[in-house]
Amino acid sequence: MNKQNILTTRFVSLCGLTFLALCNISVFFNFHGYLLTLGFGADQAGFLVGLYSLAAMLLYAFASQQITLDNAYRTMLLGIMMVFTCAVAYRFAQGFWTLSIVRIMNGTGVFFIMAACMVVFVSIIPDTKSGAAFSIYSVALLTPYAIMPAVSELVQPWIDEPTMLYMLTGCLLMPATMFVYAARPGKTSKVENRPDGRPDNEPARVSNKMRIKNIGRKPVLSILMVNWVYFTLFSGLFFLFEGFALEKGVSNPGFFFTAQMGVMVGIRLFGGRIFDHHSKVLLVALSMGITGFGFILLYYMPSPSWSLYIAIIFGMGMGLCIPPLNSLMYLVSEPKFRGYNINMLMLTVHFGTFSGPFIGALIIDAGGYSYFFLIATSLTICAAILFLLINPEKSIGFFPLG
Repeated sequence: MNKQNILTTRFVSLCGLTFLALCNISVFFNFHGYLLTLGFGADQAGFLVGLYSLAAMLLYAFASQQITLDNAYRTMLLGIMMVFTCAVAYRFAQGFWTLSIVRIMNGTGVFFIMAACMVVFVSIIPDTKSGAAFSIYSVALLTPYAIMPAVSELVQPWIDEPTMLYMLTGCLLMPATMFVYAARPGKTSKVENRPDGRPDNEPARVSNKMRIKNIGRKPVLSILMVNWVYFTLFSGLFFLFEGFALEKGVSNPGFFFTAQMGVMVGIRLFGGRIFDHHSKVLLVALSMGITGFGFILLYYMPSPSWSLYIAIIFGMGMGLCIPPLNSLMYLVSEPKFRGYNINMLMLTVHFGTFSGPFIGALIIDAGGYSYFFLIATSLTICAAILFLLINPEKSIGFFPLG
């Protein structure tokens, strides 16, 4: 890959496939409320919302190392077929166990798509442009969360129930197969490096003991910790906000996330230079502080009219976090562990996406939304302080590999 060129056909194709895959996750914005209408309790509904992420998390923990450049494209196609099948199955599954099976299969399909995309992604981005590359890629990760809640609000009068929208969104994945073929290297391409820095014809020499030692390094562990906190709070807010909005009289709660994600996308589109030329550790800590301030504002929100301004605050805080965090993981990892560590980041994404709605629903059921917002504020502050303590000033912006 041209060291100065990020927007290649392969890179854009991976972003397109990622966007369509995540549309099939963010469309479940109202899934918690839908489950409550089926008669499930808050704990069962929260569990079912997060179950797909639990399945994906376990696969990232135990199967991600099996996905390589040799099988990544076949894995993407398998994932597309599974997610599409599950999107149709929601029309017919209404019991706890049938929905559990569909959610597990859904999570498995999303894992196949996202893990395979990441293996190819880290093999084609240039080291000197990692911040900008992750910034652009994160736009593909975020945009579905800006679009699908608003779409859910707009089409609600014309669909009989949310499962119809789930099925229609799944249909978008069928033409996504063209992105898989576009992401393949050309016939005349030179031998490319794998995510671990090896050429295609060199065998791997990484044992499980080496992987465990790699994960146990403080910089890697601290990045995984912050990523888990971020996505626990992000998913808890995303999947549980609708109930809070109804309680506070906020109309069209889906537009809260459209505003938030719009700010996040703007930051990530135009912030590539900031992410590559400023302290990544300080950017991560600052983002957690701003996010904590957003939760405080939700706690004290005096009227529904404040929701748009609070959404902008969340957009600023959450928009700053992930590109420098992903870039840090890429930079601190030894080449042979880059693909593995990035997939461990995805593991914490899914762990957070499971724990956010599940634990959040339990907290809200026990103490209300105010209790949830106070705990969320405490988590962001603790994560920011701990991240700075583990990565002191002398190592800001760079983590030694030893």
